[in-house]
Amino acid sequence: MAYKKSAINGEYMLGVLDSGSIEVYRVYDNTKGALREIAELENFEYDPNWNTRQFGDGKEASVGCYNIYLRDSGTVEVYRTYDNVKGALREVAEKEGFVFDPAWNTRQFGSKLIDFLTTK
Repeated sequence: MAYKKSAINGEYMLGVLDSGSIEVYRVYDNTKGALREIAELENFEYDPNWNTRQFGDGKEASVGCYNIYLRDSGTVEVYRTYDNVKGALREVAEKEGFVFDPAWNTRQFGSKLIDFLTTK
């Protein structure tokens, strides 16, 4: 996906689309923890001793806001999309000490936060 501007901050990727809409994704560093989080949300029983390659046998799956991919290398990746984009922006802003105006709309907030993250 092409963005007018974007920033990566830890596990988070923020982008401004051509339309001006904001997208926020989280790419989990702790894949096993993310898979356990999803399993618990879905009441899926798993063996705590499983490794990431034992959680399933498909190539990709979507569970709510989570997307799980099994790459050809065997690596498992977990991404999370946010329906509440403004909440995700708040999460990143608070973590980075970015002071925001609660009156900003999502587009203003996202654009200003991306500018902040790319210039610090």
